[in-house]
Amino acid sequence: MRAQANDYGDKPIQVYVLSGYLGSGKTTVLQKLLEGSKAKGWRTAVLMNEAGDVNLDGELLAKDVPMAELLGGCICCSVKNDLGVSLLQLARDHRPDVIWIESTGVAQPLEMMDAVTEVSMYAKLELRGLITVVDARHLLDRLRLGAGKTLRLMREQIRGASLLLLSKTDLVGPGEAEEVRAQLREWNPSAAIEDIVKGETGTDLLTMLPGAVGVGGSRQDRQGLENGHHDHDRHNQVHRAHGNHDHGNHDHESPRLHDHVHVLTHYPSAPFRSDSFERFLRELPSSVYRAKGIVTFTDTAARYLFQFAYRESDFMPLAAQNPARDVVVLIGEDFNEADMRKRLVRLETMRE
Repeated sequence: MRAQANDYGDKPIQVYVLSGYLGSGKTTVLQKLLEGSKAKGWRTAVLMNEAGDVNLDGELLAKDVPMAELLGGCICCSVKNDLGVSLLQLARDHRPDVIWIESTGVAQPLEMMDAVTEVSMYAKLELRGLITVVDARHLLDRLRLGAGKTLRLMREQIRGASLLLLSKTDLVGPGEAEEVRAQLREWNPSAAIEDIVKGETGTDLLTMLPGAVGVGGSRQDRQGLENGHHDHDRHNQVHRAHGNHDHGNHDHESPRLHDHVHVLTHYPSAPFRSDSFERFLRELPSSVYRAKGIVTFTDTAARYLFQFAYRESDFMPLAAQNPARDVVVLIGEDFNEADMRKRLVRLETMRE
């Protein structure tokens, strides 16, 4: 995996990690970042990490964007060793200006940053920062519930960020939104905070990024990079201070913050009735935070890519020639996987 720095040209490839808990809106933000990058003429590539066995969020991205996938685990754990190989392959095959890494919602951000910076020691890749998308409604509810593994993981994702994007502020009141912002400032006083609704902000998202992305290597870029190094030193200090998530060995003697998160992947053997499937989503237990997949219905002509996050669902028609197989992925905390699978199998047999 060793490479010469000049293999990828004189300019370093800028790398950004996009973090945030399940259903916070990371993929929507990624789409906006890619649109803005294209408008500026930047060559981009994407590394997507999914906790499940299939990458459904990748279906939402433009087909002309080079993409690598890391499936079946999070970057900070079982697939960490594959990260360097994937980054180097993207750099060698496509020579992008920027690589965006969208992590699974249950990944530890500091370990992801460590993994990327390891690659930068022998390839001309530069980690510019961590962007964390925060679901205002979900975080507010977690704060009011008090301590828990999910809240602790969300806090770590917030603490490690260089930029915080507060999403779904339209689903909370003004006072509640300010309550969430105050908590973000307490956990991470140095990060910029920007409200974002369905991927839209009042400012050009690219100008808010850590290091102010600039492909030409200007003085502003170099200054941003130096600041990024200082930020990473701070992240390392925070990581050492917590000292409870050491992946240097892979024995995992101490429990990870996301050990309680389950992923169920189900491949339907028959199409569903649309009303029955929508009712299934509405009736999912609160412990299921995220659902996504590709489904065929008995009463519609199109196949659909569906997303379910924090009690809201969305269906997008897929092109008829799309070769992806039908699949349903459920992600949540300590839910009964056997029961969920039985419900899905039952839906496959319903015809009236």
